[in-house]
Amino acid sequence: MKKLSYLTVSALLLGACATSDNPREGGFFGGVQGINSGEYDKRIQEREESLQRLNAIKQELGTEQAQLSSERQRKQARLDGLRQQLSQLDRETAQLSRQLDQKRSQLAGEREKTARLKQDLAQLRQDIASLEGKRVGGRPVAELEAERDRLEQEYRQLLDLYLELGQ
Repeated sequence: MKKLSYLTVSALLLGACATSDNPREGGFFGGVQGINSGEYDKRIQEREESLQRLNAIKQELGTEQAQLSSERQRKQARLDGLRQQLSQLDRETAQLSRQLDQKRSQLAGEREKTARLKQDLAQLRQDIASLEGKRVGGRPVAELEAERDRLEQEYRQLLDLYLELGQ
């Protein structure tokens, strides 16, 4: 039995002394081996290089974030300017729409006025035509007007003669 317990203890000791590059797994002898072989220094160097790469990436991302922020601000300013222009165009459109409605109303009034004037003109033409064709005392108006003009001329001549004689 003594032999069996030495074998068990030896197996346990050899198992406990198993070595590994990982300091969390190697135990005491693995740690000594890692220090002596330079594996720990190599792992430290790899981790420092990884940290430097991560810092470089972080710096690049910070630069890119600043550029994106600047671009976002430019685009926001452009968007604000476009919104102001749109607002101005909306106000101008509303004003032009009101003016258009006013002009349409005026045009409708002018069209009504023109229609009334056309009716009045047609009525006057009809009245003139009927007067030209009328007869007063059996004679046409145009003939009476011509006779009136002839009599006025004759009256002036007599008046001129009278004035000459009175001198």
